[in-house]
Amino acid sequence: MRESAHIASRPTLLPLALTGGVLCFLLLLVPMGTPTRVIDAVVHFDVSVFAFFSRFAGRSWTVDTLIWSVWTQAAVQGGVVMVLVWGAWFSQGETPESRQTRAAMLSSLVGVYACILLTLVLRVVLPFRARPMVDPTSAFQMPYLPNGAMPTAESTSFPSGHAAVLFALAIGLWSVSRTLGLVAGFHGLFVVCLPRVYFGRHWATDIVAGAGVALATVPMVNEVLRRSSLVPRLLGWSERRPAAFYSVFFLCSMDIAMDFAFVKTALKLVSILQLVRGVHITRVVMWIVTGTAPA
Repeated sequence: MRESAHIASRPTLLPLALTGGVLCFLLLLVPMGTPTRVIDAVVHFDVSVFAFFSRFAGRSWTVDTLIWSVWTQAAVQGGVVMVLVWGAWFSQGETPESRQTRAAMLSSLVGVYACILLTLVLRVVLPFRARPMVDPTSAFQMPYLPNGAMPTAESTSFPSGHAAVLFALAIGLWSVSRTLGLVAGFHGLFVVCLPRVYFGRHWATDIVAGAGVALATVPMVNEVLRRSSLVPRLLGWSERRPAAFYSVFFLCSMDIAMDFAFVKTALKLVSILQLVRGVHITRVVMWIVTGTAPA
């Protein structure tokens, strides 16, 4: 993989961050209800996308259930991209050139966690946005569902966390290999994101907003870490204590591949403990974000 030795430079990544920032700013106007032409255009775009998918939804039980089985399997979504991450990690063997590639990948993985954290904060602080499957203005038509399948729509839809994570991983792979970045990007779009729109889990602009968060976050985190000692320390740890490093690396990879199952379990435990003590989890999140301790 000759191209994997090429690490994306600052002029390559900063335009991505600027593009993502602009997308995020424009799409953040949507849940805030700002009366602008941008809002009208975004709403028209969302409705037009659902009108297009409605031409195909409910026509074939086989096709609909196949799409359902793909987008509900976490291993098929994040797992595929994490396989690409591990492949890129070992693609150059234990050579001096591999150190630069691995430094870029570690920096981007930190950016992935920063991206999902920002996405969670946005979902907490922004106004609630109903999912298309329960919004009567969406022009959404429910496809066939497998027997016993019950889609849920209790949480806010904006922005899409899956889109943020998958495109953040794609940006990280792009920084070391254009080919792997494109494969991960197309996989995220066609295997993860579009099926979620097809089944009314997300609006199309939720997906765009999630991608925008990734475009804005990962390159900026890379720039910050470029001047930090964190990544060299992690690389040194991987060389001095490979057993401990790769155990943690594998656990993080599994967590991302399985849709952050470990993190979600930990958050649920925290939520239960805080509810027992009379403090709701949203107040704990706001405490983390604002630095103000809950009463």
